[in-house]
Amino acid sequence: MKDLTYIIPTRIESEDRLKNIITSVTYLLKNFPEAKVIVKEVSERETFKFRAIPEIKKYVSTDNLQYIFEQSDAHLFHKTRILNDLILLAETKVVCSHDVDVIYPVSSHQQAYQTILNGEADVIYPYGCGVYQYQVDYPMEVFQSFLESGFDMRVIETRCRTESSTIGWTQFYSREKVIAGGMWNENFLSWGAEDCEFYFRFNALGYRVGRVNDWIWHFEHGRTHNSHYHNPKFMDNHNLWQWLREQNKETIVQYMNQQEYLARRFKDAGI
Repeated sequence: MKDLTYIIPTRIESEDRLKNIITSVTYLLKNFPEAKVIVKEVSERETFKFRAIPEIKKYVSTDNLQYIFEQSDAHLFHKTRILNDLILLAETKVVCSHDVDVIYPVSSHQQAYQTILNGEADVIYPYGCGVYQYQVDYPMEVFQSFLESGFDMRVIETRCRTESSTIGWTQFYSREKVIAGGMWNENFLSWGAEDCEFYFRFNALGYRVGRVNDWIWHFEHGRTHNSHYHNPKFMDNHNLWQWLREQNKETIVQYMNQQEYLARRFKDAGI
């Protein structure tokens, strides 16, 4: 999977998030050693550099891991902006925006990658829509055992409960097509509705959006305003989404053409 870049925006706000990003990045580097992994941390301090990378190096090579740090004390984590930064930075045909709190079967990654590489889809969600989520209770002792086992699923199977899954977490896409479709909508700040808008827009614009109908393992974590309804911009996000979901292809294109951030992004991409 040489023509693939995993992009991971992060702000490590808790010990849970630290465990989870160590798990997900180690899993990617172990199972897909030819792929590139870029982590961009936007925070007050370089937690990933000083606390996560040393742990990851105990289990895998980090030769294909690129770390970027942006110092920021901003209250809100602007995930959509960071995702767009990383999409433009990536140089591979296939890009995967990967959530820090999840892992998927190796076969799901391979199928999503090959489907896009072969030109059979533009966007792929590597898990099913429905009851496909294993929510994992993940205390420190389980975390340590899971990594030391080389990701033996038997370590976590008794810690799982099934939940629904829809359109968040992770998306594989053609870099060319996701840029042409407007990438992520940077008018969504912090958490709330940005995943809904992305899924709706790429379908409405006629891109081929598919799925791999398999499981997702989602590791539990504490919630802050950047991952909960407590986000002070939640209602702004919600209202924008409610307006956008009523639009058709023509009015979506008009809306996107009016966005100054997108004009700058297209200029950076040479479009």
